[in-house]
This record gives sequence, structure tokens and C-alpha cells, in this order.
Amino acid sequence: MIIDVVGAGSLGLLYGGKLLAAGYEVRFWTRTAEQAAKLNREGFKVIEGERIQPIPPSLIQADEIKALSRKRGHFEQSPGEWMLLMVKQTAIHDVIRELGTLNTKPLNIACFQNGIGHLEDLLLGMSHCNIWSVITTEGAKREQGRVIRAGKGETWVGKSANGCPASPTPTDQDELIHLTGLLQQAGFDCTVSNEIDKLIYRKLLINAVINPLTALWRIPNGELITKNERIVLMRQLYGEAMMIYETSGIVLDVDVWEQILSVCHSTASNTSSMLSDVLNGRQTEVQSINGQIVSMARRCGLRAPMHELLLHLIEGMQPEGVS
Repeated sequence: MIIDVVGAGSLGLLYGGKLLAAGYEVRFWTRTAEQAAKLNREGFKVIEGERIQPIPPSLIQADEIKALSRKRGHFEQSPGEWMLLMVKQTAIHDVIRELGTLNTKPLNIACFQNGIGHLEDLLLGMSHCNIWSVITTEGAKREQGRVIRAGKGETWVGKSANGCPASPTPTDQDELIHLTGLLQQAGFDCTVSNEIDKLIYRKLLINAVINPLTALWRIPNGELITKNERIVLMRQLYGEAMMIYETSGIVLDVDVWEQILSVCHSTASNTSSMLSDVLNGRQTEVQSINGQIVSMARRCGLRAPMHELLLHLIEGMQPEGVS
């Protein structure tokens, strides 16, 4: 069985490495040719507490994402049984452009992206594929040839009504059970969710409160809750988004604020992906996170001034980053 992991960042290496260690064949598709060459040459290690799992070069198959179209004949003859889409929102259209040229049988694509909006883009550009949503609270850090499992979390898979309006079929349910089984076998706490959209919007809200503030203040997640002034601003962002959710008919758990605080505690030493992008001068996912909340507000006749301010502040940092 072949599993294609598109995107070899921290989560891509964590999931791909543990699937390899569980005995599955994994192909990595990376952002650059240099990244692929390094993986093929050196391999990497998966670190979980005191446990070190070497992933030697002999197990690695890596190439850049652009090679998908160059190797289309080979890929079309043997597509992976599953494609785990691990790239950030900012690279989604590049992936669609590459995959859209392939005349394969329908691909099963599991999307791990933050934010919203990508499912509709994928369905439009790859209408022949089965698109699934994955929400995870797994934490991972990538450092010098190794990926560290920074916090064991939960993973949920399901079919979103936003990207796939048709009701799941019995075959869909079988595919979901298959994917959860693969991930469980690899050591992840993975379950099927019939309420994946609720989980998507919950994660969107958590990210919209935590990520831009850590990026602006250049602090790890846990530092957000060490000062009352920061907590007040977090609470205001949360309240503004919840009002928009309620007007839009989106119902979440009543304890989402507590969940935000819990994430700050459990990932206290983590650098958010948005902060990492800003520090490295990369385009961030702020448009797919806070920008989506601003768009939701406009659609229901409201405004989201705080989220809109953060959107412009973060976008104003690009592409130079901060020192």
C-alpha cells in the first residue's frame, strides 16, 4: 500500500515517519527539490519523549511537488491509496495546479489544513477526487533532521458539508474507517467524526485567537496567558468571533473559551505556525484564518473590526518578516 504525503513540514514528517515505522510505503512530496534531496540522502528521526525512531534513507522516497506533473505517467499508473495533504493553505493552489493535470482514478485526499476555504477550492479544481477533512491536535517541531512529537493529541476525520455537499455513502464510510485504521496502526488516536464541520470551526476560532497574537508579540503560545492585558484581548477576539458564528448559525461547544486556554497550557512552549512564518519572512495563513472570519461577518451583515485589524497587521509584515 502506498501513502502519498504532500508537504514535509513538521506534521508531514511526523505522520509520514510513523506510517513508515508501521510498515507502510510512504512517498513524500516536498516544497523544494533541495528538501527532497536532503530527505533522500539523510533520512530523519521521529522523537517521542525518550523514544527515538530512525527513518533511514533506504526507506525514503521523496521528490518535489512539481515533479508530480513531470512524472505523471508513473503516478497515474500507481497513485497512492491515500494522499495526506499536509501543505499550508498558502500552497493549496500550487498543489491543485499540479494534481489537476493528472488523469488518475479518483484520489482519496485527506486535508490537514488550518482555516477554511480550501475544501471548496480543492473540490472545484479536483472534482473527480474524494476530499476528506482531518482535524488534529497533534503537536510537532522540526529540528535539524528530526521531528519531535511535541504533544500527543487527537485526530478526527470526516466529510465536510462545505466541500462535499452530498451525503456520505456507505463506500465513504468504509474509506473513513480505512483511514482511521491506518492512522491508529501508526500510533495516532484517530476517530471518525460525523460532526467534522463543528471541529473545523472550533479549530478556526482557536487559531484565530492564538496565532496572530503570538505572531505580533513574538511569543510562544503559553506566554499569551501570563498577562491579564493579553487575556483581555484574547477574550475580545473570541467574543467577536462567537457573535459572528451565532449569527451564521454555527453552533460550537459552550466551553470553547476554556479549550483556548487549555491549548495555551498544553502547547505552552510551542511557536505557532503563524509566528514561525512571520519570523522567516514567509506568507502566513492569516487570510485563511482571521480573513475568513472577516468574510463570514460581511456575509451576515456584521463587522469584525478586531479580526480585520489583525489581518492587516499580519499581512503588513510580509514578506520581510521581523527580526
